[in-house]
Amino acid sequence: DKYYKLLGCTPESTEQEIRSQYKKLVKDFHPDTIIAKGLPEEFIDFATKRFREIQEAYEKIKQERKF
Repeated sequence: DKYYKLLGCTPESTEQEIRSQYKKLVKDFHPDTIIAKGLPEEFIDFATKRFREIQEAYEKIKQERKF
């Protein structure tokens, strides 16, 4: 499933593993973190898009698994 792949998990992953991976990715790709590092605008745009994808994937998995 593309949502699990996006989070770096599998459908067999536990809720805790999924949540942990989600938190790690959010921290890595949060636009404020990227801006604070002084990275170029292109990377900020990429990170913002990726951040949205990560959030969407997590929400879909939460709905699917009802947690």
